[in-house]
Amino acid sequence: MAKHAWIFVYGASPTVFTSDVLSFSGNWGRQNYLDNYAGGGFSVTIKNNTNQVASFIRGTTVQIQFSDTQPCWTGKVTTVNYNDYPGNTGLSTATIQCVDILAQAGKFTMKNMNYTAAQTCTQAAQTNALFPTAPQITSSTAGDSTASGTGGTYSGTILNRLNVLNNTEKGLLTAGSTLIGFIARSQVYFSSTSVQLKRTGNDATTISYTDIRRIGLGDNFMNQVTVTPETVAAQLSDNTTSQTAYGISGYSLSTADSTTTQAADLASWLSTMQGDPATLRYEVDFDDVSCNATAFRDFMYDALYVLRPNVTMQYQAQGQSLQTIPSVIEGMSFSGTPAQTNVTVYLSPASYYQYFILDSTTYGILDTSRLGW
Repeated sequence: MAKHAWIFVYGASPTVFTSDVLSFSGNWGRQNYLDNYAGGGFSVTIKNNTNQVASFIRGTTVQIQFSDTQPCWTGKVTTVNYNDYPGNTGLSTATIQCVDILAQAGKFTMKNMNYTAAQTCTQAAQTNALFPTAPQITSSTAGDSTASGTGGTYSGTILNRLNVLNNTEKGLLTAGSTLIGFIARSQVYFSSTSVQLKRTGNDATTISYTDIRRIGLGDNFMNQVTVTPETVAAQLSDNTTSQTAYGISGYSLSTADSTTTQAADLASWLSTMQGDPATLRYEVDFDDVSCNATAFRDFMYDALYVLRPNVTMQYQAQGQSLQTIPSVIEGMSFSGTPAQTNVTVYLSPASYYQYFILDSTTYGILDTSRLGW
């Protein structure tokens, strides 16, 4: 399969079925900083002349692995669609639909869950011991904001609660092979991929992309933000400088902030950080055929397996100078055939996560990095 030698396996053993694969496609993460996480997944179309798809019953684990068998994308079977050739004389196929662990968390519903007040990442993991068969959540830190307790009143899915907690924390959620990673906002800057996204270049640390799209804030331009917590009063922040220059554009965000001070600080951060309509996000396309094989593998490995969300991206608009943009990987979409694997990466500017950190060359920049909350 493709220039990168993906390995396709299913089941607990696992069993390799790479030779039957005709194509695959899917998505991971999210496209936009303001998006809630819906979960992702992928589909794999295989040959089905001898009923190969019989092994893919609902709930079967399917992995797309790197050539060294490390997992890249992992999902569980939800649906199989059949394309049977008339007369049983041609190539019959089946398409296997799989969802990742974040999407699985959207199917696990709790009633009257007693989340106790805690730091956001710590509260998120409170379901792990109580529901050991549910998707498990991990984090390298307790989180930077305190989430209020629910007092035995929360009824809903694990994923819905994770989105509320991430709205409070403003970090990242990641779908791993066996765990959901909750990256606190202060941890986003710690890990960067060694691979850069550039207009040109073809070496072990450079991906030369095939296309780039710069997207203005549009509906994500916000200079008036209302944060509405579960247990304390809503807090409003007006970025008056931005409002004077561009008019008022506002939205409301539901959170689990435990105090009005914390909620007010979050609202202030968001109205300031999203108050410049000239801020851009990016979509970058590349494939495994036109870029260096080592760079392709390392970028995907860093983003999906070891969770290094920071990447440097360069672009040059016509008639303008070369721009170097520190960015954060929000998510990606992908598709592959035996000839090629195509990837689109969705990037936010690092300024969305750019809390001032002393002595950091990326996040310790005066007049650029802002004091966090």
